[in-house]
Amino acid sequence: MNGLGRRIFFKTFGCRTNQYDTEFLKSQLTRAGYEVVYDPDEADVVVVNSCAVTHKAERESRREVRRHVKNGKEVIYTGCAAKVNPYDLAHFSGSVEDVLRYLGVEEYGPLQGFTRARGILKVQEGCDFACSYCVIRFARGRSRSVPLERILKDAEGLISTTREITLTGTQIGDWGREWGMDLSDLLSILTERYPNVRFRLSSIAPVHITERLLRVMTERENVCPHLHVSVQSGSDRILRAMARPYTREFYERKLRLIYSFDPDMAVGTDVIVGFPGETEEDFEATLDLVREYPFAYVHAFEYSPRPGTPAYGLREVPAPVRKERMRRIQDLISEKRKAYRRRFLGRVLNVYAETYDGGMVSGTSENYLKVVFPADEGVVGEIVPVRVTEDRGTGLLVGEVVGVETSKAV
Repeated sequence: MNGLGRRIFFKTFGCRTNQYDTEFLKSQLTRAGYEVVYDPDEADVVVVNSCAVTHKAERESRREVRRHVKNGKEVIYTGCAAKVNPYDLAHFSGSVEDVLRYLGVEEYGPLQGFTRARGILKVQEGCDFACSYCVIRFARGRSRSVPLERILKDAEGLISTTREITLTGTQIGDWGREWGMDLSDLLSILTERYPNVRFRLSSIAPVHITERLLRVMTERENVCPHLHVSVQSGSDRILRAMARPYTREFYERKLRLIYSFDPDMAVGTDVIVGFPGETEEDFEATLDLVREYPFAYVHAFEYSPRPGTPAYGLREVPAPVRKERMRRIQDLISEKRKAYRRRFLGRVLNVYAETYDGGMVSGTSENYLKVVFPADEGVVGEIVPVRVTEDRGTGLLVGEVVGVETSKAV
């Protein structure tokens, strides 16, 4: 199938790995003669890159397919939901590689930049964990590392359009095990090769947090002090039911290790509320864990039953109980986020300037805080030292540009 002159629109749901996959598709299809458009009404082909983490995410993905089919578009369905539950209404369902073959692309090249301000680089795919609630391992397959050569080629394409790159994967802490290497080796190579780009890690399992990794993160000037380490529950009983590969004590030991290297490290986590069998005591254990540590943010999700997983069909916590627990934990999360933001009042953060609007620039600091400040449009795409002057309580910090850089400047 010749792409010359054909216009293609992408709708992406879910995680950073999906975002990378969409950008990879855009790069390959642009080379093949397709034109990427940002209005579905202008497209000949629509690609829906789906998510299967929750039933809500899958439902939204399918709704998107129906909408574009109804509007007369040729619709291609890919991503995790398409792999575990293909949708016959789409004209074609399959993996990223299947989509490229369907559209006539047999040979792949590296990324050609990134359409988002901050780039994403996939370094690993798949998962060997057996968490009882998770369907993603069925969609993504066994854990495997992206070869270093391909990573470096993709990075070369990214640095033409961004000065911040997030390393992502289903279990990025697995990277390199095929060759006797690990994630700290990769981070060392990338930060040395691209000293004017700062690197950020996406979600990483507690079992993959090591002193060696933390040493690289804190010693290299161009590594963001930010880790997302999912816990899911503060109750050992629920962690066992979830088949998570650690205990609460192990998780807390890793948190203490992180903070011993950098007390200001932005640590985020995920929590599942209302897993089957969760009692009030179990939930209180989760609240206690969140209270005890200075998390920068916490993502809380109601348990979502996924067909084909061991937890599917277990007796669920009643919906009203789940809703009430979500309200309680969201109140706590709001307090934690505010406390973390406010510790940086009066301090200088290095903000990657992403957008400009009416004399104000907004961007993301090295420790994953959203900051707005007055500046010229010309600073967009640069890393700017900004002194934080105000917390408006909306999740945004306000600041002013200063003329000196701090220890984490790039």
